[in-house]
This record gives sequence, structure tokens and C-alpha cells, in this order.
Amino acid sequence: METTSRGQKRCVYCGRYYKPNPRVWKIQKSCSDPECRAKRKRESHQKWLEANPDCFKGRYVEIKEWRNKNPDYQRLWRKKRREIQDEIRLVRQCGCGFYVAGVETALRDTNFD
Repeated sequence: METTSRGQKRCVYCGRYYKPNPRVWKIQKSCSDPECRAKRKRESHQKWLEANPDCFKGRYVEIKEWRNKNPDYQRLWRKKRREIQDEIRLVRQCGCGFYVAGVETALRDTNFD
């Protein structure tokens, strides 16, 4: 990689000069152009996959068996998540009360006078 006296480097992918980020200038290879960044990302990902060939293999069978044993898990999880989000949204919309995790309904401020 070529560096100029003004601290610029030449992009490995497009060949243009760019000013590198001061925190990572020693290892930065590409300019901020989206195409160059995408090429660098693809190259980096490909190298990682070559170094870790079995990373995504071998778990599919276990996961499929678990899903067959727990067919309603995802549906129930989504339902519970939706209820919690609705509860939080209600508290934010009305502007009163506060949310406590694990409580069935949102608690409201009450006037103790």
C-alpha cells in the first residue's frame, strides 16, 4: 500500500487516494466508497469462511430435532414478546405509570392525597 507525504493512502480496490481513519490507518485498505467497502467486506468474509470451513455445519440436525420436540416455541415466544411490547407502548402513550418487568399489567400513578 502506497502512502503519500500528506498521509494519504491508495485504495487497494479503486486505486484512488484517500485519507485513512486515524485510529486504523495502519491496516485500512479501502476508501469510503461503498463499492470498495463492499469488495473489502466480501474478501474478508471469504477469507474467514476459508479459515473456518465447518463453522455453519453440524448444528442443523440438532436444531431440527429440538424444533420438532418444541413445535409451539416460536409462536408462544412471539406472542409473549408482542404482549410485553404492547404493555411498554401503552405506558409510553399515556405518559403515566411505569413498566415493571414480569408484572402482568402496567402500573399506573395514583394520587395518594
